[in-house]
Amino acid sequence: MAGEGAHAGTGEPAGIAGYVSPYPYLDRLQEKMEERLARKVPVKGRFCGFCFGRLRESDAVCPFCASSIDTAGTVDEIPQDVLKAYQAKQKTEGLWVHSGAFSGLLLAMALFLLMVVWGPGLLGHPALAFAVLIGGGYVFAQLFGTFLGAQIGYRKGARKRDSMWARWLESHRR
Repeated sequence: MAGEGAHAGTGEPAGIAGYVSPYPYLDRLQEKMEERLARKVPVKGRFCGFCFGRLRESDAVCPFCASSIDTAGTVDEIPQDVLKAYQAKQKTEGLWVHSGAFSGLLLAMALFLLMVVWGPGLLGHPALAFAVLIGGGYVFAQLFGTFLGAQIGYRKGARKRDSMWARWLESHRR
């Protein structure tokens, strides 16, 4: 689809990593849900009945999804199926980042071996090959993991989370 993930007519990427979520409050909640998954915050509390964002006692409107608490209601605990959607994004993104970084390290190791085994003259010197292994490993791991893997992983993970959230909404319509 032309223009997906770009501002109309400008060609500039929109959203995070070129992906615009149909549920923008999920991005705002991702970090909070990851804290809950890591058991850094209490399991029980006061949560929005629509998006399950943590609420203060004084909140009349959810700070995440802007739903009125009178309309959406509150719950004491976040359902496990909702947490699984956030966990799916986290795992997908992590898999792409770590796989990309590992690929970068493998490429640096291949260059090292290539230089040591077949490198002519100074290019085959073990000290230069070792410098390529260390420096190239860092650079390639950053390039393939942090830059490329993170972009692809974010998009794929966010799409997976959003589709799980859409199924949740569909199955729990009131």
